[in-house]
Amino acid sequence: MTGSIRKSHRQHEGELRIQARRHTPPEQTEAIRGVIHDEMSRQHVVYYARLQYLPLGVLDESGRPWVTILCNPETTAPSTELLVVRARVNPDDPFVRAVCSPMPGARLFAGVAIDFATRSRVKLSGSVDAATFDGRSLALALRATEHMGNCPKYITVRDLRPNVRTPSTTPLGTELSSAARDILRRASTIFIATRHSDRDPSESDMGLNHRGGPKGFLRSFDDEHGTHLVLPDYSGNRFYQSLGNVETDPVMGVAIPDFTTGAMLQVTGRARNLFDEDASRIMPGATLITLITIDEALLTTGALDLEIAGGEQLSPYNPKPRILASETPSNRHPLAMKATLVDVIEESTLVSTFTFALPREAELVPGGHAIFDFGSRFDRSYQHMNNLDPQSLNDDYVRTYTVSEVSPDRRQISITVKKAGVVSSYLHSLANRRVPPIEIDLLGFGGTFTCLEEGRVLPHMLWVAGGVGITPFIAMHRALRDSGRPMPEVKLFYSCRGDEIALIDGMTDIEVRVLDSTGKAQSAGGHGRRVYPRRLRATDFDDVPTLEQAIVFVCGPDRFMADVRAWLEPKIDPGRLRFESFDF
Repeated sequence: MTGSIRKSHRQHEGELRIQARRHTPPEQTEAIRGVIHDEMSRQHVVYYARLQYLPLGVLDESGRPWVTILCNPETTAPSTELLVVRARVNPDDPFVRAVCSPMPGARLFAGVAIDFATRSRVKLSGSVDAATFDGRSLALALRATEHMGNCPKYITVRDLRPNVRTPSTTPLGTELSSAARDILRRASTIFIATRHSDRDPSESDMGLNHRGGPKGFLRSFDDEHGTHLVLPDYSGNRFYQSLGNVETDPVMGVAIPDFTTGAMLQVTGRARNLFDEDASRIMPGATLITLITIDEALLTTGALDLEIAGGEQLSPYNPKPRILASETPSNRHPLAMKATLVDVIEESTLVSTFTFALPREAELVPGGHAIFDFGSRFDRSYQHMNNLDPQSLNDDYVRTYTVSEVSPDRRQISITVKKAGVVSSYLHSLANRRVPPIEIDLLGFGGTFTCLEEGRVLPHMLWVAGGVGITPFIAMHRALRDSGRPMPEVKLFYSCRGDEIALIDGMTDIEVRVLDSTGKAQSAGGHGRRVYPRRLRATDFDDVPTLEQAIVFVCGPDRFMADVRAWLEPKIDPGRLRFESFDF
């Protein structure tokens, strides 16, 4: 086919429906007309020609979207509308079969020209004038009549270089193999294709876009209806072009590349957008997700003629990965109650303890945690970009804190918090203010990091804490001390800074070694307490006589726990090591 298909660039009913539901201001809706260009500029031509990869999407004979990534393409622009692309491809790629199959009328296409090194991208779409495949290379003549630049958010920086591979494709049907799920767990970059079928055929089009996030942000689950992908929505430009297409045409194609191995997972399926409570039932905390039910999936090893030179740099805008309700640990106990702040005690320069009154008894083990939702205390107004605080764009203000103390009647809990982020800073701001009682939503309790095993106290324990990672051990010590039974054999290695040593003032009945990198810690006394003006070392564990019999609990920053794991795994049975992730 030749000739242009000019679009009005108006927002269709699907896009407008989501924009209304997500409270997009009218001026944002009108703005899209000014950012879509009908013709390629000189800058577009230069940009497209220098790229080493080009994600593209088309529809097959059944109208299903398929996405591929053309690697090391030769790209030229004979005119301001025509893009000619030639690349070596996999003969079994469903995109190749689809784009070369006969189709009456215009064959739509969409792509996203993306440069991972510079976090730049330009969306393009239009129709396919010609497609030929000689058994090795695919040649495309693409009439590109829509070009739209996008922001750099959520793009993983990586340097990709040519590397010829041999593709091998495995059809997966409607399910995902373990190898396919491994790709999902590693993926921080995917590409999605959608379509919009308009009453006016000249307004029908496709869309293809990049979606990025932390590794594993695209989740999957199985139920009686099939295998599903779950794609969370992150703060963007609020045009909702892809999700608007899903509203009118509930299908989506997805390509999930693995740039480390060269493999690629391709999926096409039925899609629907879920909002608010419907979304959070599947992915707790999410207010908008897209659920893709797989109709066909293929996994190709050697799909990408590219290799990474160096490492990857994840976007600073990436939120923390959300897990599905089906993946939530069984030890979590949902509650949904209000917790009223009743007391604040300053423990050190940066650490304070906050006590909350509860309307009913707390249900958790010593060392367990509480899940708070501070969303009502913060302004959630929209920001497109915020380079000073990129995490704020998708922050749901849900935080998990170890409970350091439970009152005897279990109607009060205390959390000991280091001032380090937006929520902890808010809590610390309350320390010296006279304010009305503050109620925070308490979502539930959880945790299995505890000194009890099937209700019995463990006889030999080594506790290893870094900084405010001491909090679960404060709770465990109080529970053991208040039980009325003899204190078991417990040794504590506490790596802290200066006045953080005050957090263990009450631990006078166990053996404690304090490792203070600042050299400013002052011992609070107690039997068996020693203070060393240095960091924790691997050799510190050499003279623990009961190490081989002890259960070792470790809590602190990620790097701290990784070091302790590396030191101890060669010395003891790894089954005796227990770690608690502590998010600072």
